[in-house]
Amino acid sequence: MVGIFWLLGDRLILDTSPLSEAEPYGDCLGHRTSHIDYWTAQQCLGTESREIEYEDPPRGRVVFNKRTQRFDLYADRCILKQKAVVKRIMEAMHLPASQTNIGTDGHSGHYKCLKCLETSCAREDDF
Repeated sequence: MVGIFWLLGDRLILDTSPLSEAEPYGDCLGHRTSHIDYWTAQQCLGTESREIEYEDPPRGRVVFNKRTQRFDLYADRCILKQKAVVKRIMEAMHLPASQTNIGTDGHSGHYKCLKCLETSCAREDDF
């Protein structure tokens, strides 16, 4: 599966789609829905608080790289430091450990939660 996710407290929020329904994005296949669109829809339904912006909680994404034939799990450092949470994500999305790369999205800093932006969380190699 590919998809997007958040960790809100202990609650894991996932929106996923099977690889067969993934959309092309460069060398990857990804989920059809963006973080902001999904979060906004959930706020309209009353599932998520209107007081919390989509980029505030730790979040991430899983894509499938067609070139390497591997899944890439990109996440905020606050998630990556919690091995049990990473395991829950991988199990929920049926990701094979031997075919999944796990890390941040590199230097772009796209997946940095409000806490990390405010406190300059530990370096990537600390998880």
